[in-house]
Amino acid sequence: MHVRDLQSLLDTKDSEKFVSEAIDGRRTKDEIEDYLHTINMTIDVVAGEVEDLNKALDEMNAAIHSDDKAKLKDLMEEYGSPEQVKQCFNALKVARSTYDDIFDTLGKLNSDRKYFNKKRCFSNIRELLKQNSNVKIGQIERDAGIRLGYMSRLEKEGNTSDPSMEFVVTAALHLNVSLDTLVWFNLAGLTPLEQYLVKFFDKLKSDTMADKLDWNREKPDKLNDVCIYQGESEHPLFSFLDTDYREGARCVFVSKSFGKNTSIKDDCFNLRLKNGTTLYLMNIEKAVCKSNDPDASAIEAWIWVPYKNVSALVTSRDASPIAQMVLGLYRDVKAQMEHPKINKEAMSAIDAFMKDDLEDDKFDDGDDITF
Repeated sequence: MHVRDLQSLLDTKDSEKFVSEAIDGRRTKDEIEDYLHTINMTIDVVAGEVEDLNKALDEMNAAIHSDDKAKLKDLMEEYGSPEQVKQCFNALKVARSTYDDIFDTLGKLNSDRKYFNKKRCFSNIRELLKQNSNVKIGQIERDAGIRLGYMSRLEKEGNTSDPSMEFVVTAALHLNVSLDTLVWFNLAGLTPLEQYLVKFFDKLKSDTMADKLDWNREKPDKLNDVCIYQGESEHPLFSFLDTDYREGARCVFVSKSFGKNTSIKDDCFNLRLKNGTTLYLMNIEKAVCKSNDPDASAIEAWIWVPYKNVSALVTSRDASPIAQMVLGLYRDVKAQMEHPKINKEAMSAIDAFMKDDLEDDKFDDGDDITF
């Protein structure tokens, strides 16, 4: 492999970012376990490349020592100059050490750490109480069947006890947030817009799980073949692009994560809101990428306001703490869509049948409804 092809292995920034998010509690146990598998494979690849470059350096030095110019030329065509190979060899050893540290840190984190941060949870409760003046901590404690002053006692310096599940669940119910939000996010550290979106995604999640929302599925094969009709794209998120003469013109979802280099990876979903405004959950990947690239895919949430604008709300690749919410929402919607679905009209007919009502409804003038 030519040294210039190894650049992706040398860039450890995304892996270090993942570790930071895991330490901060913004990555789940399953996500960490999946990433451990990815890092382990990366370590094996890096180790192989280090061994290969070390061998190439030995062969180059031998060719230089024996003045075998033909052999040296062949090696340089395959690997680059001796200076480049040595530089890449040293850089790969540093990257290998970094990946080893990341693997050890994540492994220890997954085996040792507690996945509950009492301080963050209580900070979130205090923050939400400020925003919900009609809710009092005493009310939460009473409804949880706990003596007044419970949270204050647990907050005292040196108290290592965690709150009861009854208290945390009751707090989430009274403050109208999900347990995930109450436990995982540092709400006080979010911007006002991020806090607004947290509430929005919380309601989307709860209403989805309660089967209250009419999500629509969009298949990847259809989205990867969006057409132009009367000069306009058939899909509000797709743009008409003029490419070079070999490809001609095509419709492309210009994503926030990958720009024009975007294709649809898996099922996408949309939800109609008020006045035709539509929320889209897009499962995407780079149109051109290396195999096993852990950063080649993303989930993006977009919102389209008819005849006005379309904008990205949040993506799973954003630096924002709420980036993980769009991943969670997508997983919940996809799982919920696997269950049987029925619209209100069909349910109304079934309800009537269960009451032995098989008569057609009447119009005001007494005529039967016909189809």
